[in-house]
Amino acid sequence: MTNGELQPSLKERRQTAMKSLLSKFSLHKAVGICLGDSKISICKVAFTSFGQHEVASVSESYDSDDLADILQKLLVPLLGKSRRIPVVVGLAPSRVFFGSQVVPGNSAPTPEGLLHKSLRSPTINIEDLVADMLFGTLKKTPVASIAAAKKNYLAGVVEALQDLGIRPLRAEPAPCALVSMAIKQKNYPRHKNTLCVFLGDTHGLAAYVVYDRPMAWKVFPLEPGEEEGAILCQVRTMQTRGINYGADSSLEYVVIHGRPDLHAKLRENELPSKIGIRVVWQNGPNYDDAKLAYLLAARYNRPEHKTYDLARSLKARASVWEIFPWWDFIYASLLVVWLGTVLFAHSVKLDQSLDAVRAQRSGHACLSSNPQDLNQDVAAVEEKIKTVYNFLDSRILWSEYVNNIAGQLPYNTTLETFTGEWSLPLGKRRRPKNSLVIRATVPQTEDGVTPKEIDDYLEKLRNNSLLAKRFGAVELADIKGSISRGGKKAPITFTIVCLPK
Repeated sequence: MTNGELQPSLKERRQTAMKSLLSKFSLHKAVGICLGDSKISICKVAFTSFGQHEVASVSESYDSDDLADILQKLLVPLLGKSRRIPVVVGLAPSRVFFGSQVVPGNSAPTPEGLLHKSLRSPTINIEDLVADMLFGTLKKTPVASIAAAKKNYLAGVVEALQDLGIRPLRAEPAPCALVSMAIKQKNYPRHKNTLCVFLGDTHGLAAYVVYDRPMAWKVFPLEPGEEEGAILCQVRTMQTRGINYGADSSLEYVVIHGRPDLHAKLRENELPSKIGIRVVWQNGPNYDDAKLAYLLAARYNRPEHKTYDLARSLKARASVWEIFPWWDFIYASLLVVWLGTVLFAHSVKLDQSLDAVRAQRSGHACLSSNPQDLNQDVAAVEEKIKTVYNFLDSRILWSEYVNNIAGQLPYNTTLETFTGEWSLPLGKRRRPKNSLVIRATVPQTEDGVTPKEIDDYLEKLRNNSLLAKRFGAVELADIKGSISRGGKKAPITFTIVCLPK
């Protein structure tokens, strides 16, 4: 592996082999074109269930005069006969003006107006440039980021592609793809003010990122042996300009991407302590035109309102054939056919079940008889059921009363008789005979006073919740006492009558 990259594991090699196999049958592919200062890099990416896979990649030096010939030479073998594969064009940082600034909350800036305010140069004509703007808020502060390129140069690129039958999906600054991949990495400090430093073989790119959004960037040379000084210089420069990009605080992290062969050397030279803020080390991505072309193709399906498109006003209007959602139409059609097949099979199954039920019904005499007779039978059965329910609701379980009443007797009182009568409803004219008669005995007192146990027992019965459901009136009927032949006092017999209220 070049540039000191780590050797892939067995799992990664298996995934790569599976991606390579599935990419041959993938229906979703994209092409990324990175237009550097003197070299053009093109990469074709296929999208599989295991992720993106690089199908082919080519690079070649070019001049602005032979751009059309180079594009034809490199693109035609990659695209083949298909011209519907999305093509994303990335412009080198040296060919793009990019900047961000805070916008007053009560104004609605335009790309041209913001570009004129940012450049403030009498020698530059705004009409010679094409610009695009992304507007957003950072902690309730409105911030606008603008990208611009020379109209003549970009128009030549779009015209060369259209001559090949290709309508570019968009043309954006290539560093946007680097930043987009960097913020998706595992150890990236999200939602922080971060300086992303991408290292390459000969040059590096320092991008000021505020809350996962690039605000500004700068390309710097990377001389062998001078990497530490170059990185430290870019950190110091970006730290002083952060407030101009909408950052509400100073840099919190520095993330160094690519060139893992330099990481050990930079640590030995104590670069993190010299920077003064926390440093995060990432093995990739490198600042390389081939890598940029791959990233441009890998993020082709990013929503248009979140990306720049400098060629929006230069490319031809898309035809109906191009903008029609063919894949969505095919997917919806297949879904409708599948649902129709399933519902039809279910309908046939229901018809078969209905025929079986009808055959069984024809074998029952009661089901084939007159419906009026069935209604009469149903009414008779319902009347019987109603009678049974009325009986169950109106009957009384005397065993519960016996256990309850006997359990509340005083210790020296004996239950003699328990007579309960509960009649079924006999109509409005005849009142039912419902009563409960309790007869018990209690020893006489020596002074002949009525025993206190009778009053206590009567009070318990009146407060009894079980008796209160059916018998609300509990009264003492009589008290009888006598003297035996031997002169001994016989027990007192008392009767309690319980009646409904």
